[in-house]
Amino acid sequence: MKNLASVLAYKYLSFNNKDKNISFMIKVCFLGIFIGTFSLMLTLIITNGFEKVIHEKMQGINAHLVMHAPKSQLDYQGLRTAIEAEFGDRVCGISGSSTRQAIIDRDKAQSVIFLKGIDQDHEHEVSILPEKITAPADAVGSLAKKDLLSLLLQDNNIIIGHKTAEHYGLHVGDTLTLLIPEPGGRSKIFLNKKQVVVSGVFSVGLEEYDNNLAFTSLDYFKTLYDDKGVDNISLKVKKERKFFSAYDSEVMVQQALKMRFPHLVINSWKELYPALVASLKLEKYVMFFILALITLVACMNMISLLFMQIQQKRRDIAIFRAMGMSRKTIQSIFIRLGVFITFWSAALGLGLAAGVGFLLERYPFIELPDVYYVSHLPARMDAEIFLVVFIATMLLGFLATWLPARRSRHLNIAQVLRQE
Repeated sequence: MKNLASVLAYKYLSFNNKDKNISFMIKVCFLGIFIGTFSLMLTLIITNGFEKVIHEKMQGINAHLVMHAPKSQLDYQGLRTAIEAEFGDRVCGISGSSTRQAIIDRDKAQSVIFLKGIDQDHEHEVSILPEKITAPADAVGSLAKKDLLSLLLQDNNIIIGHKTAEHYGLHVGDTLTLLIPEPGGRSKIFLNKKQVVVSGVFSVGLEEYDNNLAFTSLDYFKTLYDDKGVDNISLKVKKERKFFSAYDSEVMVQQALKMRFPHLVINSWKELYPALVASLKLEKYVMFFILALITLVACMNMISLLFMQIQQKRRDIAIFRAMGMSRKTIQSIFIRLGVFITFWSAALGLGLAAGVGFLLERYPFIELPDVYYVSHLPARMDAEIFLVVFIATMLLGFLATWLPARRSRHLNIAQVLRQE
């Protein structure tokens, strides 16, 4: 009976080409679901691209996990040894850092920046800072990223953001004056004047970093601020299993570290930007819901089509029932007809969206204004997004098919046979 229902559904679909009204309705249903699926998928590819690209930028300059103590500094070497011994199979990068404010003084112009002291020998293990250094070009092109920071951050050298370099007209090799606040001042603030050398320029693509942050070596930082420990220890987590997302791995390691070091505060990089992460996720969910409604409206045409189909095939239904075919089998004929249209329109819509998404991902040719975090329209395709859209479309199509197909069960067979 299942094969018979499929054959009859296919015959009805191909025979409808002889009926212009039914044929036109099939094309409208097909085109509506096709456009709805294509627009839904393409929008999700773009919103997913925005989310992934911004996450990569934020996570790239920040480590997966950051450890710090609420009111004291950390014993960097001691904690590093303990983490390597106990979590070496799950943590692949460890680096210490401290951050303080300083004042740039150049040509009678001053501005406040955040000066971050980093372990230049291990910072490349937890962040992409070496990859974002744009000057000096000869060092960037010839050195491995693990050696680049060690070369640039020697003695009193600092690396500044390209926005800061443009604002003050600084180049590699220029000398810069930093005003460092002395600790312990209450009624007055005393500033120590220090001369530093610009050894490099970085460009992350985020205003808050490129215009307000500078890096120096951790050893030189301790001489500026008279520190003995570090403020933070950054960790990079291994992604061991493919069926876990990177964030799941971070959460598991974060919980294990909290149990091992209960006196420390351990945050993931997403917890540093909760509003941004939540807004990107909310935007993706809202866009999915809105465009899914558009697909639902397109599926509503299926109800009209099947009602017309059932009305036209009343005599066939009556004959099938008189020959002993069950109501369930007759209902499945029209369900299969609607599912067939939904399947192929959704498959073609997803296929076209995949093609456009591939072009946008491979050749980002649409430029965006400076108000966005990215310079070009991003696109990222994930298999799970395609699966979710396909399942959602098929469910909506099945619902729109099942409702009118049930009407075929309530057809008065005797009346149809007498009158037709």
